[in-house]
Amino acid sequence: GELPHQLIHPAEVGVFSFDVVEVESDEVSARVLADASRGFDVTVDRPFRASLYRIADADSESLDRFVLAIVVHHIAADGASMAPLAADVMVAYSARVSGSAPSWAPLEVQYADFTLWQRKVLGNEDDPESVLSAQQEYWRGRLGGAPDQLELPTDRPRPAVASTRGGTYKFEIDADLVLALEKLGRAHGATTFMVVHAALATLLAKLSSSEDISIGTPVAGRGDAVLDNVIGMFVNTLVLRTAVESDATFEDFLREVRGVDLAAFSHADVPFEKLVDALAPARSQARHPLFQVMVTFQNLDQTSVEIPGLRVAALDYEADLAKFDLQVTLWNSIAAEGEPSGLTVALTYAADLFDESTMAEFGRRFERILTAVTDSPTAVIGDIHLLDPAERTSVLALGDGAVSEIDSGTTLVDLFDRQVAETPDAQALVFEGERLTYAEFAARANRLARHLVSTGVGPDSLVGLAIGRSLDLFVGMYAIVKAGAGYVPIDPTQPADRNEYIVATAAPVRVLSTTRDHVEFAGVETIDIDTLDVSGLSATPLTDADRAAPLRSSNVAYVIFTSGSTGRPKGVGVSHEAIVNRLLWMQHEYGLSAGDVVLQKTPSTFDVSVWEFFWALQNGASVAVAVPDGHRDAMYLLDVIAREHVSVVHFVPSMMSVFVPEVERRRASGSSLRLVFASGEALAPTTARALRRAIAGVELHNLYGPTEAAVDVTYHAVTDEDSDVMPIGAPVWNTSVYVLDSRLHPTPVGVAGELYLAGTQLARGYVGRSDLTADRFVAHPFATAGRRLYRTGDVVRWNRNGELEYVGRSDFQVKLRGLRIELGEIESALLAQRSISQAVVVVRNEQLVGYVVPSGASVETGAVLGALRSRLAEYMVPSTLIVLEEFPLGASGKLDRKALPDPAFEVTEYREPTNDIERTVAEVFAQVLGVERVGLDDDFFELGGNSLIATQLVSRLGVAMDTRIAVRELFDTSTVADLAARLGTLVATGSRPPLVPQQ
Repeated sequence: GELPHQLIHPAEVGVFSFDVVEVESDEVSARVLADASRGFDVTVDRPFRASLYRIADADSESLDRFVLAIVVHHIAADGASMAPLAADVMVAYSARVSGSAPSWAPLEVQYADFTLWQRKVLGNEDDPESVLSAQQEYWRGRLGGAPDQLELPTDRPRPAVASTRGGTYKFEIDADLVLALEKLGRAHGATTFMVVHAALATLLAKLSSSEDISIGTPVAGRGDAVLDNVIGMFVNTLVLRTAVESDATFEDFLREVRGVDLAAFSHADVPFEKLVDALAPARSQARHPLFQVMVTFQNLDQTSVEIPGLRVAALDYEADLAKFDLQVTLWNSIAAEGEPSGLTVALTYAADLFDESTMAEFGRRFERILTAVTDSPTAVIGDIHLLDPAERTSVLALGDGAVSEIDSGTTLVDLFDRQVAETPDAQALVFEGERLTYAEFAARANRLARHLVSTGVGPDSLVGLAIGRSLDLFVGMYAIVKAGAGYVPIDPTQPADRNEYIVATAAPVRVLSTTRDHVEFAGVETIDIDTLDVSGLSATPLTDADRAAPLRSSNVAYVIFTSGSTGRPKGVGVSHEAIVNRLLWMQHEYGLSAGDVVLQKTPSTFDVSVWEFFWALQNGASVAVAVPDGHRDAMYLLDVIAREHVSVVHFVPSMMSVFVPEVERRRASGSSLRLVFASGEALAPTTARALRRAIAGVELHNLYGPTEAAVDVTYHAVTDEDSDVMPIGAPVWNTSVYVLDSRLHPTPVGVAGELYLAGTQLARGYVGRSDLTADRFVAHPFATAGRRLYRTGDVVRWNRNGELEYVGRSDFQVKLRGLRIELGEIESALLAQRSISQAVVVVRNEQLVGYVVPSGASVETGAVLGALRSRLAEYMVPSTLIVLEEFPLGASGKLDRKALPDPAFEVTEYREPTNDIERTVAEVFAQVLGVERVGLDDDFFELGGNSLIATQLVSRLGVAMDTRIAVRELFDTSTVADLAARLGTLVATGSRPPLVPQQ
């Protein structure tokens, strides 16, 4: 009915007053949410407000309906305070409708009594014997070295500053599963919370590919019964850190979780803000400190109340706010009388990072793990599946390339000889003005091949090829494969001991060289083919009758030595069948014609060179051969491309970054290019966009593959839609790719795992190293016996488009302060700066160092670092930037990271403040930090400041300069000079009243 006016009489209530506002029923939730979302200025307002809404379209035949929204700041009340608050309101209402004043039962203690008692119990943190000191020491030991950030798969990159925009996804856990969870807990002396905590940690470990999992949880803090009816902020936050070992059973892990939780609950008195101060984690506005996922069991009963003339019930609404990346909240579902209750689970997620569909998927996987561990508590954690059978089949199918029937006997020789017969007079090769037709080139190769056969060269034997880039290199290479042998490229310019090791390991029958490149090796004859007289030998193509044995597709075609983790190169033997599959797929996908010219510029010791050597000459196109070392000279490459009308070229991305500015400088250069391929390194989207802008109409394709799988196994056509991450694509013909965890189980879409390869293109193994072959080429878990997988060591994930994204190396993950850092993300941010054409980031002396090459005259490093701070989390901003004229490149044309100069980390020189504002800021820095002298370039946080001290600093600066300063200003401008410059615009804009004794 009508509300009596006494209820809202301000003279009697004395705390708040409000008017009755009429709203439509469909507006109620929005109005309540707006009330709840509106902040408090606690320096002016009470931390408490109320609004009363009358629902205008209530059924006239029933009672009127109202919504009373009472909003309390968290410094004044916690969730458990809502029950006594509601009870007090009901007592007051009952009294007012009867015309009397409320007569609340007096409390045994007030909140102020609790705060004084708490200080007495905890003691002083400077006293090593105090409870506070002992508990802080426990947490230092428990959380020391924990990762600052849990890397869950997200739908979007983490912004530099979290917006707190959120969403909520709810689902139900049925009563039978809840009973099973309770039973499992009782069997191990654990609560249902502990079982759920263990299951959630298991899920997070699987999704993040990390064993070190920290989860937050709130504790009520109302240990004494006299506090039950007190309204106040008692709740505290604990950090539950566990090691989720994939080879442990779940029940073993549950026992560990039980111990961790009990120990945490017994050290729950240290306020969370004190804990953050003591541990001093890496500061960031991008995430919550110490943990980003919280789990909460909510047992705050929502009951309806009936008093004379009024029926009261709670109104649920969704506050789209997220304090964490993810908050998992569970409470008892409403059940019929006498029926067991299930659990409602609410996933409150950061909308900066996740979509609702991702949370729905998370919920299904969480429930799947809960079911699995109750069905089989002894299950090994690593063998608990995130995917159901249908999902597993689907994700495995993502990795299957198209099946194409290829003649099982086809070799490189067959494909070339067939083309020679079709186009004998077409141009095949051009080098420094010298040109050879298909017939001329074939004749020279055939004659040399016959000579090699006469010296004992045949199928599955090897021949060294120590020739710099030239026509002779092509002749020697084709002669070796025509004789049936595999070629072993040797770079004559490389150190002699490395080349000696290659020859000793491969044990070639002969080594082919030239008088220009001549090298000698112990126990092996070197033949200089430019002085060898083979004119008397037949120029006709060889047949099996001419060879020592028939040439089969299973015979080795080449052996390329790659860098080994031990420092010694390892030789990868690749069969004709493997490389033929790769080349036939490439022709099907990209289609060379007689008018195409491929530029051969990749060193023969680098596997990308293989398709440059063979693809064009199997399809009637021609090859323009670059001079030795020409692949490192952007100006030379542009001249060759223009002179020979090159249409197809390959770049390692680091060289592409050098090439593009030269194209832009010369404008029309490169216009003949129609196909550009990138591989060998991660392709930055900024580099890809720059190339496509510089050369109109060019197609850019990002390829990926290790030497152990015939050059490339995945491909991606670069488009305008590629943004933050450049995919490495989908698998090629007759190839399968798998993203697997440490126990060879497929990972879900979006979850990182190690990349494994299978199919026709796998190498035969490592020459002379059966131990390495057995380690990297393993049994195939998803196929019939005898098939193999190659373990790449590369970490990847499937994206939503069914393509692979490269994450990093499993054996070289960059970590600082426990955080996995993707250096490519920092490099992309650097390349987004117009003044920078090339960028690379490395870790030196436990610090991030950025190396950049200017796109113009100079790079203003301070401005660049400032721009990075606005885009990246603080821990990802390099400590220093080093500007180089050009990057050092290795023999293959890739960036030589080892040759980058070491930075000189120097102590900041003292610069004296120059004006009153700078002097005031420096003096306040010195006061709050307890240091003697502070200069213009000194940084608040590097001097030992933290978030708590920051509040003191901005408060004192506000009084000293008659202004108001937000703490965030200090995070954004933390040096004396930068902060003083910012404050110059704020001086005398009005500060808070000074703190003086109050009545």
